Amino acid sequence: MRFYRIVLIPVFFACFMVSGFSQENMPISPEQYIGMEPDEVWNTFGPPTHLFSRRGDNAAEDDVVFYRSGLYLYWFQNRIWQVRADRNYSGFLAGIRIGDSLDSVLEKYPDLLSKTAESIIIEINRDIYPVRLRLALDSQGTVNDMYLFRGDY
Repeated sequence: MRFYRIVLIPVFFACFMVSGFSQENMPISPEQYIGMEPDEVWNTFGPPTHLFSRRGDNAAEDDVVFYRSGLYLYWFQNRIWQVRADRNYSGFLAGIRIGDSLDSVLEKYPDLLSKTAESIIIEINRDIYPVRLRLALDSQGTVNDMYLFRGDY
């Protein structure tokens, strides 16, 4: 019996890890990730494919980060406070995806909180706390990185 536990448990866990998730089978949208706790994330998506730390400018800005399929979940005090999508993510954040033009973004969100040549910041909602979306732009004015985050941190 001990042999089966030693062999089958790691095999089951490995199969679970490889199963992954895609935009099509995610039960909720990324905007709803903000504020999720570890058990909710695990039950919704399973484990991350990568787990790492990100050092901020000071200790209060240090994060644990889960990564899978171009999506990064940043944790602070046991809750997700930021979601990042890179060029490997094929889904949407707040109706926007990597490769969208600045013009198409401005059609959806004409009121910007800030704008520079490199990025724009949009307020998505203020239900419980402000949720903002920062879009990094390339030299052609297309979205090449996205950060959805709590605006009160």
